Amino acid sequence: MVDTLKENNTEYASIDATRLFFCICIVFLHSGAYHLVPGEWFVLHCLLRLAVPFFFVVSGYFWGRGLCRDSSNLRERLIHYEKRLLFPYVVFSIPNIILAVWEMVLSGENGIKIVLRVFRSVLFYPYGALWYVWASMAAVILTAWFIKKGKLKLGILLGIALYCMALVMNSYYFLIEGTKLQRLVDIYLKITTSARNGVFVGFVFIAIGVSLAWEEETRKERGITIYWLLFAASFGGLLAEVLYIRGKNTADDHSLFLSFLILIPSLVKILLHYEIPMEREKAVLCRNLSVGIYYLHRMVLSIIALALMMADIPINRPLYFAVTLLLCFSLCLITYRTKKEPFYTLLK
Repeated sequence: MVDTLKENNTEYASIDATRLFFCICIVFLHSGAYHLVPGEWFVLHCLLRLAVPFFFVVSGYFWGRGLCRDSSNLRERLIHYEKRLLFPYVVFSIPNIILAVWEMVLSGENGIKIVLRVFRSVLFYPYGALWYVWASMAAVILTAWFIKKGKLKLGILLGIALYCMALVMNSYYFLIEGTKLQRLVDIYLKITTSARNGVFVGFVFIAIGVSLAWEEETRKERGITIYWLLFAASFGGLLAEVLYIRGKNTADDHSLFLSFLILIPSLVKILLHYEIPMEREKAVLCRNLSVGIYYLHRMVLSIIALALMMADIPINRPLYFAVTLLLCFSLCLITYRTKKEPFYTLLK
């Protein structure tokens, strides 16, 4: 979600508005409110699960645009990107770890097990939905290495291979059941929690985003019709995949699909092609809110859940979602209005 290119026009208003929409989708997902929606299986996989790969591709696109304008500063742009993400990652990790430990203590978890889980989260799968940030940092480093070697296309091919490996550790786990590979995957997931990280997932989408930016900058673009056709075909493929895995054994959270490799880049290109009438200030607000709400939402959800747990009050999922979103919106808007540091820098 964080990009290193800030435009002074509304050229990317459609992207900014979509980022905010998908951020709200993530809050909806993590609140569990989607369980009450008719056709929740399809809503989950055909809408809500598009959010994170979309963020990856968009992040890669804007980072790539910056490189197109000054390719000699690859190292400086890489350092800037990493620093831009490292600060909020560290700051928001601390309260999320505290809240996770508190929840485990209330649940009666063993002290040693708590320490091991926290250690595992810091290394592999951070609490607070911060895995995306951790993955972005790793993915951009890998992408930069292939750019430096002048082999971005080779990097994308490697990224696709790695993503296919992630698929069998996620939605397509049932394909390896009863094999030696299953035992290896089980051990890997037990150690790391998930295959959703910068190497297996983030890398390919970030690299594709950079490739889209370079294609645009070198004016080797295809007509928008081809992207509409690719989007329609890949969305049909996604529906087929969602139907295919239903009722089968999956690992982790069954959130990865092969169709995303075409569907998400096509969606980004379509959004880049069509401008929407939006004032620059509103577009920037959408962009900033998508970042701020993402960083805050897991922490707010945890605080509310812990308070309800201690009060022995059952969670009302729609209300849980609405209150969380309202609190996150309010905190962000107050911060943008007051411009109080370091919160202002953290939430945009």
